[in-house]
Amino acid sequence: MSRALTIAREDFRHVLRHRLVWGAVVLLGLMFLPSTRSIAASGHRTIGEFLLQMPLDLITYALVVVAAVGYNAVVGERAAGTVRFVLALPGTRRDFLFGKLLARGAVVVFALAVILAVANVFVALGYGRPYLASFWTMAGWMLLYAVVWTAVTVGYSAAFASQFRTLGALVVTYVAFSPDFGVWSVLVRPLFALVFTGSLDPPEYETLAAAPLWVRATERLNPLTDFWYAMRWSVETVGPGTPTGGPLPHLLGTVVFLLFGAIPLGFGYRRFRCTDLGDDDDGPRWGVRLWRALHGAVPSVALGRVVTGPDAARVRTLAAEDLRHALQNWVVVGGVVVTLLLAGPQLWQTLDPASNYPLTEQLTDVQPTVVVPLLVLGIAVGYDAVVGERDAGTIRLTLGLPVTRRDVVLGKLLSRVGIVVSVLVLLIAYVEAVVVVRFGGFYPAVFLAWAGWMLAFGVVWTSVAVGLSAAVSSRYRALAAIFGTFLLFDTSVGLWGSLVRPLVGFVFTGHFSAGDLAHSADGGPVWFRYPDHLSPFVASGTVHDGLFTAVGYGAVHMDVAPLLFLYSVAVLVLFATIPVWLGYRRFAGSDLG
Repeated sequence: MSRALTIAREDFRHVLRHRLVWGAVVLLGLMFLPSTRSIAASGHRTIGEFLLQMPLDLITYALVVVAAVGYNAVVGERAAGTVRFVLALPGTRRDFLFGKLLARGAVVVFALAVILAVANVFVALGYGRPYLASFWTMAGWMLLYAVVWTAVTVGYSAAFASQFRTLGALVVTYVAFSPDFGVWSVLVRPLFALVFTGSLDPPEYETLAAAPLWVRATERLNPLTDFWYAMRWSVETVGPGTPTGGPLPHLLGTVVFLLFGAIPLGFGYRRFRCTDLGDDDDGPRWGVRLWRALHGAVPSVALGRVVTGPDAARVRTLAAEDLRHALQNWVVVGGVVVTLLLAGPQLWQTLDPASNYPLTEQLTDVQPTVVVPLLVLGIAVGYDAVVGERDAGTIRLTLGLPVTRRDVVLGKLLSRVGIVVSVLVLLIAYVEAVVVVRFGGFYPAVFLAWAGWMLAFGVVWTSVAVGLSAAVSSRYRALAAIFGTFLLFDTSVGLWGSLVRPLVGFVFTGHFSAGDLAHSADGGPVWFRYPDHLSPFVASGTVHDGLFTAVGYGAVHMDVAPLLFLYSVAVLVLFATIPVWLGYRRFAGSDLG
């Protein structure tokens, strides 16, 4: 145990010097604390409701810190080649793994405890007193939640030989169990219902305690459900609130939740213990394959002679070879799988003929369902496009061929956009199939509007990712730049709603407030609408509404003025092209030595 503690102390100091970790902690604070402060100050919720609302936001946001801290714990040492040096010192692989777990868990707990302490101050300011017992009961469960997910992450980091496979496994695990994405309710519940009732339709119930016994038992197989019910029961027991049921079901649920962290950790340890840590030979890299492809495609009359061909032919050759390379990439394939897992069940659940919402509103309001999957797809496909070759060192080999840096950027852009468009065509076909099956009609106008909006959004976001990939010199900076762009322009969790809109209001009115104008029936006055539509997410929403209004399904949306619609289209075009142009300019002037 002393050796594990020694490893933990050294790793703790190492993690605290990591900029990605500090960036994730700051990001968590920016996403969580402003909304917490505003809700506490508003007084719209009782303290009991507020203490149960806070974890709903923090459950997702805390995983950003967990992933940043834990994903690189073991596999990072393998990638850097330092794990063999560490294991040559007195200590076992078990000491190494548990030392990493202790260090990463301590960092996560410390960061989350600081943020929760600030949130407790907001509670005291908003409600007159801090409600220490109730608040820190909830906070204790959130710290346990972070520790369990850290164990899952470190376990995956030990089990896989790539950082990106670790992240992919973490995302897939969260999507599979999270109630926010519908995989459990759309896929798992119907399977259990088929086994116990012979029907794919699970029974409806108001509370879990009122459900049939088999429903209560199967729901408890979801560790995140167990966590939520146990935490709520504990908070309501401390008060204010009235707890539901006795402690035994929640105690068993807590055991299931703890096993959720222990099983991946044990799996990772077994894999790590049996792993050969020698150099892996993954075969020829992309640059080598591209060399062969171009030498086969471009005739040469003499060895070493530079032969140039038409620009379009070179770009097509680069794009075709990069497409084959990308489809062998675990991150790209994982991004496609995660996108389908996120979007497919959610779309099936949203498009429901039995819903209380009218048909037109269901068909036109699926946009929030697919925004997150499209963002995930664009990032997974585009972030590694150019900078991945710089990190691997194959970019200089590629540029030694008869191609230019512009050809590389355009070829990468063409192949990555092609992947996204192909996935979106499948998803659009799936949406149309769901509409046909569940509503009994084809609705071709809706199909065309959906196809136009989804393709436009996917192409724009992928172009941003590829452009930023060309502009920076490491994968981590590419991810940071992409997430920074999202957080700047997003209107819900980003700075656009909390900072940019108030600044626009201050410029025109002298008051640091304008957020309510975005939710008004007419979208606010002209001085607000056009600056606000400089956000591509706002512009995308207007393009969405305009397309559905044009095909006759825009009754539930505000009327979109033609000029504002064209302005929004222009913003999307600029948002797609400017990052690519800037990325090319940065890449063209970069020293690749």
